[in-house]
Amino acid sequence: MNKSLLLVLMAVGTVTLAGCQSAAKNPNTAQIDNAYTGVIPCADCSGIEATLLVNQDGSYVEQLIYMGTKEGNRAFHDAGKWDVDGEKLRLTNEKNDLTYFAKAADGKSVTLLDLEGNPIETQMNYTLNQVTPSKKVGQYRYMADAAVFTECESGRQYSVSGIELEKGYSETGVEGGTPVYVEVEGYYSVRPSMEDGQFDSALIPTGKAKFDKTAACQ
Repeated sequence: MNKSLLLVLMAVGTVTLAGCQSAAKNPNTAQIDNAYTGVIPCADCSGIEATLLVNQDGSYVEQLIYMGTKEGNRAFHDAGKWDVDGEKLRLTNEKNDLTYFAKAADGKSVTLLDLEGNPIETQMNYTLNQVTPSKKVGQYRYMADAAVFTECESGRQYSVSGIELEKGYSETGVEGGTPVYVEVEGYYSVRPSMEDGQFDSALIPTGKAKFDKTAACQ
């Protein structure tokens, strides 16, 4: 499967979520993105981490992270428009390439179809699952109107926003830019970067955060 097709895959997944399901909300009324995520096969790396984000205005954004390549993890992004073709989801990227996806009966996952919109004959897994919030553990730092969350387990960095996180960080009394250990409910998605036309991996908080400046990642 080529990179262009995988990019399309991500986009279509997001399409399904937006068009066929209402957004979930937690007790704090934080809206969950219309997005799917999963790790799909890669011919020359350890796996492709796919994040699909579909917007209600008919646009989509996708992120593919090729893990374990010779150059390390490599991220690619794509964007375009989506619509519905009968019972199938159809994605059109900026090069007018078309890709189709099938939605699970429960609406909680999407699976890539072939270029003609038919099931792919394979035992490999090309299914992406709906994003769900969970406890994220890492270090948060805020400086110059920009916040970054570094996940303890992987060391990966995510852009992050939210008044409650900024407030909690400020209440620790540390100097701006100092990393502080935090546990927060949320999920990972994709967001526009400060650079025009670019996108970043992002942590979307959905619950309260617990800061502890005396703790550290294990």
